[in-house]
Amino acid sequence: MNNKTALITGGSSGIGKEIALRLAKQNIAVCINFSKSESKANTLKKDIEKSGGKAIIYRADVTKEEEVKKMFTFLSSEFGTLDFLINNAGVYIPDFIESHSYDNWKKTIDVNLNGKFLCTKYAIPLLKKSPMPRIINIASRSALKPDEESSAYCCAAAAITMLTKTSALELSKYNIKVNTTSPGLTKTTLTESVCTEEEFESYSKNNPSGRVGETSDIAKVVSFLISEDASFINGENVNVSGGILLK
Repeated sequence: MNNKTALITGGSSGIGKEIALRLAKQNIAVCINFSKSESKANTLKKDIEKSGGKAIIYRADVTKEEEVKKMFTFLSSEFGTLDFLINNAGVYIPDFIESHSYDNWKKTIDVNLNGKFLCTKYAIPLLKKSPMPRIINIASRSALKPDEESSAYCCAAAAITMLTKTSALELSKYNIKVNTTSPGLTKTTLTESVCTEEEFESYSKNNPSGRVGETSDIAKVVSFLISEDASFINGENVNVSGGILLK
């Protein structure tokens, strides 16, 4: 993986952070995209560099087209090419349909789905220069199994899997492979802010694997999907949920 480059959106915390750390250990130069906490992004960059890896950071709101365009102009000047786009940025705003504000509905769709579309669109010119380009979209088990208080999140997740399929079909002429990985409930700062310990325990008991997900579970799958070993996998959704969808 020497001389490879990757962009991880929403890369300063949670699943994105774990992916950035893992790819950096594989000698991949990573760009950590963030929209809010520059301090977290800088800390992660320093941690990667202390471990001998290469990292840069870039602030951009993935829902704003001009900011996304500028991010890829920046990447063009910094990297010259791009091998891996990891579309990870996402939000979760729980509410029931009857009380869900339209603004929060739109925000969820905008970040979780539209941001992936914009990054995919503007990454294509750089990905076309790579000998083994990959796009990995992070969705959710909720793409296949609905949850209450999660209508916008579930709809966005389901749409991400179809965006993956259409992207894989259209971009195959450039040898760009596109896949999704869908985590189950995973312990992150985000999920800990909306889930109680009782909810984590209940999920663990109901999961055939007996636990909630760890960020490393998803990072390992991303690492595989960008590897040569996954060169014949395209347009697929890999669930990383411990078997929770079996119930």
